[in-house]
Amino acid sequence: MTDNKLQDLDMLFGFEDWAKERGYALDRRDDDTMYTNVETQAAWLGFEAAHGPAGCRPQGQQLYGLIKKSSEYSHQADKLFPVRVCKAPYDDYVVHGGPGGVYRLRDMNFYVIEDGKQYRLN
Repeated sequence: MTDNKLQDLDMLFGFEDWAKERGYALDRRDDDTMYTNVETQAAWLGFEAAHGPAGCRPQGQQLYGLIKKSSEYSHQADKLFPVRVCKAPYDDYVVHGGPGGVYRLRDMNFYVIEDGKQYRLN
């Protein structure tokens, strides 16, 4: 993917979540074809190899969440972030992911991304 734009948003979001936790610089070239930091670019190539078509990528689409403006948590994020829905650690907080860690279904709008286009599910 070095010669193409970083278009696979599922993989890109996954990599950037992983890389951010480890202190990698996430600046990309203006043409969006690679990371400017050589260590980050090398990490991306390894991540892409492991999670791309030849790697161990999970089946299905990534679910993304966006906190509703009416939610008490709306100040935490104004962009989509990867989420999963699973058992609540307490109360009815079944949406896992994002800056707060867990959310209620009523606090979220859900999306999938196909061919670079966002589709709202609810």
